[in-house]
Amino acid sequence: MKRMTKLFLIAVCILTMIAVIGAFTACGGSNTKSGTVQKEEGAKAAETTAAEATAAAEETAAETVAEVAGECPAATSVQVESTNGAYADRMPIAWDSIGTQSAKLSHSTNNTAVFIYIANFETAENLKDAALSDGQAVIQFTLAVPGEGDPVPVSIGKYNVKEWVDNYVSIGIRLTGGTTLTVSAGNTETGDFEITSVTDTEICGKFNIDEKWTKMSGEFKVPVVK
Repeated sequence: MKRMTKLFLIAVCILTMIAVIGAFTACGGSNTKSGTVQKEEGAKAAETTAAEATAAAEETAAETVAEVAGECPAATSVQVESTNGAYADRMPIAWDSIGTQSAKLSHSTNNTAVFIYIANFETAENLKDAALSDGQAVIQFTLAVPGEGDPVPVSIGKYNVKEWVDNYVSIGIRLTGGTTLTVSAGNTETGDFEITSVTDTEICGKFNIDEKWTKMSGEFKVPVVK
């Protein structure tokens, strides 16, 4: 009798353990399924967030391009008057007809230089050092654009003419005989220079310079060359 009772108790214990293990397995399966659902929901939420971030970035990029691609004149026009001997001795120099133009960008770490050339004659040569004949001249604007990164983007807006600080521009007119008339920053009474548009293919701007010996004004639309 005692032996039967003992066997009965052992059987009850075994059945109880089986029931507990089954319940634990069921709970575990439920948790696994729940975890899978949560992961799927999290992945969908992450995809939604990424899509929203991408859309926002694309919108910002579009706005940036729109801001940079600003106002451009229909064509370049320039007026120059100078009592500087180097210029006066080479008169007449006419600017009523604009010829070849080019803009060259040079990038370095934390700085971009822009070289803008406007000639009153046509040439296939590089305007930086093209040979000049009587009556021919090349206006040269050299822009310095400091910043962070490489490359530093060319800024639209005003450039300093009177001091070489922040975004600034130096101005000269290359003349025959290897002479360059340099506009003196220290002797400049009025110095307005502004870049109004920058794209991959052209740079636009306007200027009004009143220096002790030289007055220059106009607006430009110059193609970018690689």
